[in-house]
Amino acid sequence: MRNLAIALILILTGCNKSPKKDFDLTFFKWSLNESYYLRFNSSDTLYCVDAYGVKEETSFTILNKDQKEKIQNILDTITFPKNETFENNSLDDGTTYAFMLKDKKQSKRLKIHGNTGPKQFWYIGEALEKIKLNLQFAKINKKIDLREINKMVLMEVSPTFVVDTLK
Repeated sequence: MRNLAIALILILTGCNKSPKKDFDLTFFKWSLNESYYLRFNSSDTLYCVDAYGVKEETSFTILNKDQKEKIQNILDTITFPKNETFENNSLDDGTTYAFMLKDKKQSKRLKIHGNTGPKQFWYIGEALEKIKLNLQFAKINKKIDLREINKMVLMEVSPTFVVDTLK
């Protein structure tokens, strides 16, 4: 009987805990003043790739438990819309945010610019900016693969594109 009670307690406590999700979040911010990527996964490491200058610089920080939980809470509340892009068609030098969330099953994406798109994602972008501002990053010599998110945020140049120069 005692073994049955112990087994029941273990089963019930095991059911209350949801399994940790393995995920990979890449966040991109572009404005006239800055351009960077944040890469966060299931570990406690947050990578930052500063893409504002000519050369991309990568740095990292180790998140404490509260910081990691704050980001996890953000990820737990995200509901991606069906449309992947919301842009203001007028010429606008406003802020652009892009999000790519990948797990074992799927990849979800969203790019918003010029105060268009779901307000929830504008709030999430601002929250991630605040988290970044409150952390100390150390530069590292590591290349972060950003090809997938860059397909969404960078404009492709046609191979036939020619710059017309004055002679």
